[in-house]
Amino acid sequence: MAEIMDVSRWQGSIDWDKVKASGKIDGVMLRVLGSKGGKPYVDPAFERNYAACTARGIPVGGYYYTCATTHQQTAAELAALRAALADKNFQLPIAVDAEDPKLRGLTPAKLSARVAEAAAQLEAWGLYAMVYTYTNFADTALDMAALAAYDLWIADYRGTRPTRKHGMWQYTSSGRVPGISGPVDLSHAYKDYASIIQRAGLTAVKGG
Repeated sequence: MAEIMDVSRWQGSIDWDKVKASGKIDGVMLRVLGSKGGKPYVDPAFERNYAACTARGIPVGGYYYTCATTHQQTAAELAALRAALADKNFQLPIAVDAEDPKLRGLTPAKLSARVAEAAAQLEAWGLYAMVYTYTNFADTALDMAALAAYDLWIADYRGTRPTRKHGMWQYTSSGRVPGISGPVDLSHAYKDYASIIQRAGLTAVKGG
């Protein structure tokens, strides 16, 4: 089981040498895109954190926060994501982060179709796609059976591993890691994603 943290601009300036030296972290999921008013933007810390992790040999993946309720919005998010991911290599999955309250405007079936469309595109680019959400959202806003083709990264802070099938469990939002001044999300990964991805040749965005 690997220990994975996820970071975004909200963690501020990270001392990655201290993170690596701590031995606490096996990999990092970086926020690639946030959303302002429903429009995607590249997380201001993404490039810096990606370069720092890569230079230190820390396995890295990513996630993007989706607010898409239409095909056009999904396409716009994916275009921004593809531009941000270009010429980068990833040893961990890229996750579609489905949790925004606005997404509840769709039925679970329609929302899951949106998320599945995005995840399928990530796979078409040659990446390992994953879906991130939290337990209540999975229970009430998504049709999880329609997303069964993709590994689930589930957030649940109640202290007991969720029974719903998942590949990663984000078990706290108040973790402490040397090199980071405030709290940070921590997850257990139950698959050796770096080995799976390397074997399958899914490290980078493929052209076309």
